[in-house]
Amino acid sequence: MDFSIQTFKTGGERALLDPRTSILAIVVIGAIMMGGKLSGVEYVLRVISCMIPAVLLFVIKKYKTATVYFLFMAVTMILEGTAVQITSGSLNLVFVIISGVVSRFIPQFMMAYCFLSYTTVSEFIVSMEKMHAPSFITIPMSVMFRFFPTISEEGRCVMEAMKMRKTSKKKPSLTQKLEYELVPVMMQSVRISDELSQAAMTKGLGLDRKRTHICKVGFRLIDYVMIIVLLTCLALFIIY
Repeated sequence: MDFSIQTFKTGGERALLDPRTSILAIVVIGAIMMGGKLSGVEYVLRVISCMIPAVLLFVIKKYKTATVYFLFMAVTMILEGTAVQITSGSLNLVFVIISGVVSRFIPQFMMAYCFLSYTTVSEFIVSMEKMHAPSFITIPMSVMFRFFPTISEEGRCVMEAMKMRKTSKKKPSLTQKLEYELVPVMMQSVRISDELSQAAMTKGLGLDRKRTHICKVGFRLIDYVMIIVLLTCLALFIIY
């Protein structure tokens, strides 16, 4: 399953969803998955919440990731909805740990992955400014927004370098694995974080005055549909 984070749009295309809609989706999905029960209306709401990231993954053409996620969550939700209810003792504890932990954390993680995949830093910053978010929140989050994709790219470069040196063909010990993979990525992460922070300050993110933007951010029909679905699910979750 490919978890590389790359923005799929080109030629100035807008993000699939407005960043504010995506943030709302992460919050609502997280609340429903973490607090939902294993039966009744709340279980149906949890199934719907699991399906939202799968649909978005198909839309942004991450077909392999979407298929693996869908099958993985389908098995997990079935286990949680059936096996947990009919088993007892140690077996029940195993099903609860495996299915419960996975189903309650993976959907919001995948929603955040979709968010990073189809949203640019500029769109994120504009949306945060429209929400009147303070700079001490916007700047760290904008740096983090590019940090993880860059680290992912650096990790792939390290693996390619290992293949060129024929290091990955051997079965390295734990210390060698730390030396060959973890240490280079950690050294690069320090440099990348400094560069991203400097880039953010160079773009004037720390200024108090209003900045201008060339990217377009705003709600469209797909955003309104998603917001209605999310708020309906949240209202039913609170009521029931």
